[in-house]
Amino acid sequence: MKSKLLLPSRFKLIGFLLLIPSLVLGILYRFRDFYFEFLTFKFRKSSGTDKSIFTEDQINLTDELALTGLIVGLLFIAFARHKQEDEFIHHIRLESWQWAVLISYGLLLLATWFVHGFAFIDVMMYNMLTILIIFIIRFYIVLARNKSANL
Repeated sequence: MKSKLLLPSRFKLIGFLLLIPSLVLGILYRFRDFYFEFLTFKFRKSSGTDKSIFTEDQINLTDELALTGLIVGLLFIAFARHKQEDEFIHHIRLESWQWAVLISYGLLLLATWFVHGFAFIDVMMYNMLTILIIFIIRFYIVLARNKSANL
């Protein structure tokens, strides 16, 4: 059965080429306050209730760039067709998605009860990526186990 939703297998490499620098950039931004100066933009925003008074503010888009690279890279890896895509691979793929969704939401439920305040915003930020990460890890672990069992 040929799935129409899968990308060509070369997207796995493209995904890793996007994922690795985006992950490094995201870690540097989050924990070292690193940002690209050229991604800082000024804009006008209204202040208060009087819409005729505008103030100038600025925003840096380094974190948006890192998160976009992470999400696109993970999506490319997750949706790249396996070189020998067959019913068995399709079954592993489906099971891995099910595991990923269940584990991700289980972790989110735990965090809902045990993480409070602004720390929960961090949990939600990381939770955006957990389904894709868990899927990729489980899918390739199961593939590797089956490959070694067949040798």
